[in-house]
Amino acid sequence: MKNTVHCGSLESERYWREEDLATLPSIPDAKALAIVQAMDEMLFVFCRSGDILLTRHGMDQAQYEYLQSLNYSFKTNMNPLTLGVRESGTTQNALNVFELLGRLNPGEEAGRLIPEGSLLEPFAVLPGTQEAVRRYKLLPGLPDEQTVRKVNTKTYSAAMRDRLSLPNIAQIVHSVEELLQSGQELLEKGPFLVKDEYGVSGKGNQLVDSDRMLRRIAGYLESSRNKGKRIQFVLEPLLNRETDFSSQFHIDADGQISILSVQQLVNHGFAFGESHSPGPPLLERLEREGYWEIMHNIGRELYADGYYGDVCVDSMLLRDGSLAPLVEINARKSMSLIKHNVDRHLKQEGMHTCLIQVPLATMAEVRYEELLQRLEQAGILFSPEEGEGVIPLSSGTLQPPDPSRSTGSAGSAKGKLYASLAYRNEDRKDRLTRKLDESLLRTGYTILR
Repeated sequence: MKNTVHCGSLESERYWREEDLATLPSIPDAKALAIVQAMDEMLFVFCRSGDILLTRHGMDQAQYEYLQSLNYSFKTNMNPLTLGVRESGTTQNALNVFELLGRLNPGEEAGRLIPEGSLLEPFAVLPGTQEAVRRYKLLPGLPDEQTVRKVNTKTYSAAMRDRLSLPNIAQIVHSVEELLQSGQELLEKGPFLVKDEYGVSGKGNQLVDSDRMLRRIAGYLESSRNKGKRIQFVLEPLLNRETDFSSQFHIDADGQISILSVQQLVNHGFAFGESHSPGPPLLERLEREGYWEIMHNIGRELYADGYYGDVCVDSMLLRDGSLAPLVEINARKSMSLIKHNVDRHLKQEGMHTCLIQVPLATMAEVRYEELLQRLEQAGILFSPEEGEGVIPLSSGTLQPPDPSRSTGSAGSAKGKLYASLAYRNEDRKDRLTRKLDESLLRTGYTILR
């Protein structure tokens, strides 16, 4: 069996965006981007024995050794993928991981880790992916980049509802005039969302609940920042959701579709909060309403359009009792697929799991190894022998390099802990969460929940 190289940039939508596409109002957040860039460490969950994981910033030695103790056997780079003095930090920050790999010197650590003839398993196909395949003599077999761009747009998801004869509440606008006209009509019935073509998880979804807000967005789109840019947004009434969930499936290169999992989501606003396994009532409901056949139909249409690989479909149960099976299509891996693969590795009967994120801040440098030690001292660091506890999924996200913050400068650094919790019941979960918070505080972090 050939080894597989796993890598990717989890802010995929940032790299799919065409330069001529207008954007919604937003505040650039270098600290948030730094956290997302360090999330590629979590791709270790897809590694089999002997596989290679390449990450943008390199993995902390303590985290690598901890994961090896959990019977994850893979090779990874400990040093950042850096272009050195040839490129500025700003330039490097703008490149995705495949573009970085394409510019590295052949003798760099990451290049030496990649065996010729390996398979490439990206989080998502991005600009530079095919060039990396050629440069490192990896096996071809990925969908075309332009196809991947197309199937990840919000307009594609909206059009898929019509193709499958599903209820479709979306309206697509191509000008400021259309935005104002359609927006005012929607406001008569209640708040609505303006969805960016490549919006994702808390970004690119603008809630509009007043005419003033609508006109502010229209004014921004007419400003010099968007001058000459193409306007294309999806407008949808704000759904009164009760439950968010997502399904994960895989489309083989020959078109075979495999349903992998369904995960229930706890979102904070429009952003990811927690992923956990659904109970029998939701699964039985999905079976009754033909949900799985809808997912297979989406997969068949994606394949007909030239896409194959991993897919995550966001869905909702609404408070009026109805099911919204297709909210968005994400033609890539996902946080819920990461959680599913942790479950597969644990393979423990009678154990519940969930994937959480804890937003953090710190005023000083904190050693990741110290956090692992505190979790172990508190008796909550997961081990195969205990079968219950906290599994930290990344080290770099807790205190990622921040290009906007010079070395030694004052001020807080922001980060996030991504972790899986394995527990036998809700009381044990509450205990793990409480002791995790205590351990983070004692290590020097401030929790920003």
